[in-house]
Amino acid sequence: MSYYAKVTCPACGRPFQTPVEQVLDVRVEPEAKQRMLSGFVNVVRCPACGAAGGLNLPFIYHDPAKEVALLYLPLEAGKSEVERQKVAGALTRRLMDSLPPEERKGYLLQQETFINMETMVRRVLELDGVTEQDLEHQRKQQEFLQELLEAAPDAREQLLAENDDLVDETLFRILQYNLHLMSEAGLQAEEKFEKWQETYEYLLEHHSVGQILTQRAKVVQSFAEKPSRQTFLQALLEAPDEITVNMLVHAGLQLMDYAFFQELLQKIEGAGDEEEKTRLLDLRRRILDSREEIMNGNEALAQERLNLVQKIMSSEEPFKMARSHFSELDDAFSYVLSMRIQQAREDGDKSVFQALVRVGEVVDQLLEESMPPEVVLIRHLLMATSDEQLDQQLQENRKLLQKPFFDFLAALEEDNRQNGNSDRAEQLQKLRLKAQNYAPSAEAEPGERRSPSGLIISTKK
Repeated sequence: MSYYAKVTCPACGRPFQTPVEQVLDVRVEPEAKQRMLSGFVNVVRCPACGAAGGLNLPFIYHDPAKEVALLYLPLEAGKSEVERQKVAGALTRRLMDSLPPEERKGYLLQQETFINMETMVRRVLELDGVTEQDLEHQRKQQEFLQELLEAAPDAREQLLAENDDLVDETLFRILQYNLHLMSEAGLQAEEKFEKWQETYEYLLEHHSVGQILTQRAKVVQSFAEKPSRQTFLQALLEAPDEITVNMLVHAGLQLMDYAFFQELLQKIEGAGDEEEKTRLLDLRRRILDSREEIMNGNEALAQERLNLVQKIMSSEEPFKMARSHFSELDDAFSYVLSMRIQQAREDGDKSVFQALVRVGEVVDQLLEESMPPEVVLIRHLLMATSDEQLDQQLQENRKLLQKPFFDFLAALEEDNRQNGNSDRAEQLQKLRLKAQNYAPSAEAEPGERRSPSGLIISTKK
């Protein structure tokens, strides 16, 4: 949840406005936790000179699942204790106001307060079950990573050999995450980014964990590019570890039919030696265990999403309830909601049906807040119930009927044709042709364009 602050760049002295985070709710945005743990909360970049740095501003961290509210209140938050408490009160009110009445619980008024970010990070890790031993391991990893980043190329091999036990998948995730954040900040051309990229590639090539990750990416991609029963089985046979097997089973669950297991059985019976047969039998066991775990997890997830549908239905403020569960408004939620709507229609329960439709409208409205206006317009145009309504929406939104809008419509039309959705493709084509009559000017030159909202559109070749 972002607010805006006026900042003066310490490097060039230019003032500018920047969004700042004051409420970090990990159920609304799960990525907020990792940003906080990595020290990337309220990191800003000057639009004039490009200098980047962190703003030591107060914020409140909320984890509803653990019923925890943590307040970061640095000494700079106020000249006196009275001022600091006013800031704390304002942050608490903003958090409370973002929640529906049913979820404004007592723990929100009993925050733990921290004046030091390191102490707050340790508390969040402690709540996640991270022990002192784990923290010590992470500290050593960070030191090793820093040494590796600064080491000369010919010193890396010895440094890696001396710290082999510190290289695990967590270390690679740290590297990937930092590279992602630097890339998002537009720092790809800087020396720091190059060093991190070189270090990441070196570990991928020269350490066994990196080699497993490389092989994992290879087999998963080979299946994703051409998903079939044959490529699925081949990817499983080449999987370097159990994590890869679990990933593949999750992705290929719909392909695990009788014919699939018959093909796997043929592989087992045709094994050239006992060692290979044992490996394949173990693979089959892991596949079955993983499938059962996923099926059980899907049932539990469906029940959780059904409970959320009920919460939004019965809430005094359904929009706030939905917003506070934003990260849970996923495909599983949409599926459960559509099934409940269908059931209410079949049962002839008009009141429940209308309440469920209202839930869908609330969720749609919330999701549209994060969409470019062109995408929102297309959604509304596709839902128009008459030509008059369609004409009215096109007339009211003529300023959006630019080249990117039409390219996006054409791309949607092509995607639907390729996927066999001919009816939807025809609807999109008619919509595109009709919208051209309302466009304020002729279509722009072909190619990738950026809309007024920043949406980048490009058609398939």
